[in-house]
Amino acid sequence: MSLVLYEHPLSSNAQKVRFLLAELELSYESREVAMFGVGTRSPEYLAINPFGLIPTLVDQDFVLTESNTILRYLAETKGGEALYPRSPRLRAQVDRMLDVLGCTFRPRIAPLERHLFSNFPHGVRDVEDEKRLEANVRLALSGIEVILASDAQGGFCAGTFSIADCGWAPTLRRLLEMELDLGMYPRIMGWAEAVLSRSAWSRVRGPELVLRTA
Repeated sequence: MSLVLYEHPLSSNAQKVRFLLAELELSYESREVAMFGVGTRSPEYLAINPFGLIPTLVDQDFVLTESNTILRYLAETKGGEALYPRSPRLRAQVDRMLDVLGCTFRPRIAPLERHLFSNFPHGVRDVEDEKRLEANVRLALSGIEVILASDAQGGFCAGTFSIADCGWAPTLRRLLEMELDLGMYPRIMGWAEAVLSRSAWSRVRGPELVLRTA
């Protein structure tokens, strides 16, 4: 099989790539890498991904890391051109949402995920710390709500369904699983509903995250 994806079922970065692979109906071989413990990666894995992170895509003799770059590559080379428009303005909207995800939102939501979900082995819940982390997440959500007001159509973040929606799907799911009150973000809620209801996502979404009780 020409495509091999090194991944883990719980990894949001792997889930976004699996989502696009499912949308494009591409066959691939999945090879599981431990979710945690970057420092214990095998020499074989570090040989193809020196950072030890997941996922890594291997397309015959071509090795590619970084999930958003993998999304762009798959769209450009595997029949997904419609999901990554060539118009500079439309493409810029897609790229902006991927950059907002990687540079602005994931750094804010990841610490809250580690506090809230028992799937991530990072100690017990700290209510006061969670309030601070949630406030930081909400600040970013308010900005995203504004962006969606000008860009979103048909429920998707950059007009039509795109690789940006694939990239955001795991994080949108986690927002809902956190059981935060998102009523003040109707555009984000509509976006999440449109993206997470796609049949390709339902096939690859991976296991549920479980909220800590204490």
